[in-house]
Amino acid sequence: MKTDKHFVLDLLAAPDTRFVIPAYQRPYSWKRRQCNELWLDLQRAAKADRSHFAGTLLYAREADDAQGARQLAVIDGQQRLTTITLLLVALTRHLKERDIALADLDAAALGAHYLRMGAQADAPGKLVLSRNDRDTLFAVVHDAKPPEAASENILQNLAFFQERMDEDGFDAERLWRGVKRLFVIDAQVDGTDNAQLIFESLNSKGMPLTTADLVRNYLLLAESHDEQARLYDEYWSPIEGMFRPDPGSLRLDNAIQGWLSVRFRKVRARGAGEVYGVFKQYVEDEFDGTTEGLLRELRNFCLVWAENYRYHAVKKYKSAFSWATNGAPTLVSDRPVKKSVDEAYAEKVREDLGSVDASL
Repeated sequence: MKTDKHFVLDLLAAPDTRFVIPAYQRPYSWKRRQCNELWLDLQRAAKADRSHFAGTLLYAREADDAQGARQLAVIDGQQRLTTITLLLVALTRHLKERDIALADLDAAALGAHYLRMGAQADAPGKLVLSRNDRDTLFAVVHDAKPPEAASENILQNLAFFQERMDEDGFDAERLWRGVKRLFVIDAQVDGTDNAQLIFESLNSKGMPLTTADLVRNYLLLAESHDEQARLYDEYWSPIEGMFRPDPGSLRLDNAIQGWLSVRFRKVRARGAGEVYGVFKQYVEDEFDGTTEGLLRELRNFCLVWAENYRYHAVKKYKSAFSWATNGAPTLVSDRPVKKSVDEAYAEKVREDLGSVDASL
């Protein structure tokens, strides 16, 4: 793996190149605090007229899209790349609304060079996020109405940058000087590199990854882009949806630990920090099925876990002769849970649970 140094704007301006966030990556999660830190860094870089290190950018080459554009799947760096994109969107709107331009480009040129794949208003974006974030970023880049279930972090952070630019004394030229001084250490992962180990190492700093983040990445990262999307949509997205709202993935992390305690009895995770290591040990040393089979089993376990939560769910599975037979009734009990009285939902659960290995 060869590393290099590039200014962020040079990477975004690369012709016929777009950065794609794979399905296994967690959603955009930076808050106003991180945005404010970036803002202050840009002001300092502009004042001192010196380069500013913005972190690492690790990516893997994907198949070109239908139009022949090079697609780079971002393994590390999506948070800062997305935040810089939001800053550029805010700057573009600031210039356009005031009918002003920077010394070397106007709002239209800024959008065409760094935000979209060309000058056309409906041209694809230079950065494509995953899942629920994708449509929101597309909307703000193209100055369209955000979707109904828009990403709050994207909209709130865009609003933060717009508020800063609305302040008295804001100097667009000074901010632009700072943006031009941002650089990253970037590298393209090739077939000889272990992308998962690199990902874990690079993410040892910054916003901590949850057990769910690590498990999702571990299971999906080795798959092709299309297979990642399919497995995410069919299995992981429903798993996450069962526990919302779930700040910090606490309930999902607990469910994964519960499933592991039933499935892998040789080794016990003595705390939340050990769960991922034990999970990897189980998959690499004991599990002999497919990634899809494991995801299906985990999804079906979580169906019951989400309804009964923690102790009672594990107790039922440990004592049950058949997961499918004993698991389904817990979902269609008389408890006042909306899903529980939905017969179509209950039948789907019985179907799913019936395909699970009953050896638990």
